[in-house]
Amino acid sequence: MASPYYTKQPVYLEDPSGRFDNILSNKRDLGPAITGPSMTIPGKPEGPHNRYTSPSQTYDLGSSPGETRSNFEIHGPTRLNFPYTPTTSIINSANYGEYVMTHSNFQQRAFESHTNMEVNITAPMIVRSVEEAEYVYKASVWIRSTMKMSWMMDDDPGMPPPILRFNAHGIYEDVPCVIRDFTWNLDSDIDYLEIEDPTPFWFNPKDGRGQSLKSEKIIRVPVTNMFVLTLQVTHSPKSIREKFSVKDYLKGNLKNQGYV
Repeated sequence: MASPYYTKQPVYLEDPSGRFDNILSNKRDLGPAITGPSMTIPGKPEGPHNRYTSPSQTYDLGSSPGETRSNFEIHGPTRLNFPYTPTTSIINSANYGEYVMTHSNFQQRAFESHTNMEVNITAPMIVRSVEEAEYVYKASVWIRSTMKMSWMMDDDPGMPPPILRFNAHGIYEDVPCVIRDFTWNLDSDIDYLEIEDPTPFWFNPKDGRGQSLKSEKIIRVPVTNMFVLTLQVTHSPKSIREKFSVKDYLKGNLKNQGYV
């Protein structure tokens, strides 16, 4: 039976940028590339008096790319699934200024701004197998990675953290957000599961004989734990300028575009 961690859930957080090559997927070894059948369509005479011949075209009818494709290409964007329904708190706020008149019993409020929505997530992460322990550990590393900008040794130094997409129960769809806070407690009164450290082997390196390398380092993952995250919604100026209106928002026309 497939682990719920690798199955799309009603509540999840996704990174469409592909920057981390989907480290949270259930990776498969596709084996060596297999060349399948192909079909070639010869060129046809064209132009005045059939003076020219169009180039022939060859179509691939089933070749396997083997391991030439990245994990992102095979499985799509990195998705953090919450297999056990988390507690999700949505906070919307409006800011008002205050006019204080001398010798008055009441003050008037003047609208200043509406603040971006904030999402607080408390997600139970239950570990029942080595596979799920690896997922929880990788998820913790992925979350912390999305809170950092690329640095000097990266391909694009100075690139800010990716804009993620939050989805929950069909009410919130592809809400653009960033992670502001992440808390993961390693409690003292629960059991831990020992697994091989998967960190150096996420991209499945091989030894000289083509065998997958094994880690000699052991890590311990709590079998019952909580991920506590704070997300802040952020929209691009272009999206706000071209898509948003209170009228469309009220009709629900913007729900699938991340406006909540």
